[in-house]
Amino acid sequence: MSTKLRTVLLVLLITIGGCAQFDEWTSVLARPSKTAEPAEVATRADAIYVNSAATVAARDFRNIYIAPVNLANMQIIQPEGGSADIEWWVTDTEDQILQKAIADEFTAALGYESAFYLVATQEAAQIVVNTAVVAIHPNVTRAASAAHASLGGAITVSIALANAVSGEVMVRVVDTRSIDDVWAFNQVDYGDTAFNPIFRAWGDSIRVGMLQLQGRPTDVLATKQ
Repeated sequence: MSTKLRTVLLVLLITIGGCAQFDEWTSVLARPSKTAEPAEVATRADAIYVNSAATVAARDFRNIYIAPVNLANMQIIQPEGGSADIEWWVTDTEDQILQKAIADEFTAALGYESAFYLVATQEAAQIVVNTAVVAIHPNVTRAASAAHASLGGAITVSIALANAVSGEVMVRVVDTRSIDDVWAFNQVDYGDTAFNPIFRAWGDSIRVGMLQLQGRPTDVLATKQ
């Protein structure tokens, strides 16, 4: 097992373990989304952790602030035998595009049917969404992809919905999704939207988790046509 793979597995175990230490936390497998998803994002392994101890305080929360996504600590899990590839690291331009794309999709999911209201500042919020892209898992090296080998791979994310005042984590989503062209993440400066369905699915998951915590109907997002 590669060093980077061990690092990401450790991060995920710590994340999940942090949830499991509370008797009040419950784990819920995310329901299949009604969001129209192409076949390339159909493979998924995700879980929603809900801190039921936070229910009373959070029952009437509606105002949500989407914090900037943490892309700085993202791990690139190269195929076995692959060397480090510095071209994967996110440029300032790519960061701006990804931040906007993720925020737009989260806004669409969380605001669907006025379930929640998005606010511009953390001070105006009751809930803060903190997102970290944990890892990108290309199936082949850059050289192999240039030779028209498989472009597939996966992306892993950890998302926490925290009480804006106390900082208590109320809902956590840990999610890994596969995609036919993982290299689209590395080409976002060209306006590629291949990852947008994944970003929307993440938003769908956190919406479901927060609605469940509040005891509200948790029918998942149905994208308007």
